Amino acid sequence: MEFEFTTDGEKRRVKTDARSPRTEVTIDGTSYEVDWARVRDGVISLIIGGRSHTVQVARRDGGVDVQVEGHQFSFDTGSRDDDSAVAAGASAGAGGSIKAPMPGNVVKVMVAEGDEVSVGTSLVVVEAMKMENEVRSAVDGVVTKVNVAAGDSVGTTEAMVEIEPAE
Repeated sequence: MEFEFTTDGEKRRVKTDARSPRTEVTIDGTSYEVDWARVRDGVISLIIGGRSHTVQVARRDGGVDVQVEGHQFSFDTGSRDDDSAVAAGASAGAGGSIKAPMPGNVVKVMVAEGDEVSVGTSLVVVEAMKMENEVRSAVDGVVTKVNVAAGDSVGTTEAMVEIEPAE
């Protein structure tokens, strides 16, 4: 399987055969040996270079959202070698609507309308599958709308927070 995505404004090319439990992943020509296992629906355990990572995966219309260690990435689906299959780089997406990485319950909202945020600012904590997931901003900008409060249930299609990116 081969695809491209964009993160921090850089286009990256990834290749993998996704064999389990051990596979080789090549990112921009650099290869990594990866041990992986599906823990349960939507959760994958990875070991890369002796370091363990828990990855949460949520399918959505037109793609997949992936969260690793508080960072969220959105991948648009596309066919092999399809250069238009570019992901929207993303904790909070490239501005606009910030959605939950997977269905869950809002534990805490850390921003309010009018707040200025920068890359890495914590926006919302969502509990899903007994794990708290901190959704962070991937852009500098201003929060224009907060649509959730602590205790709310959220899915992956509804906007939790909206950000107007800085110019």
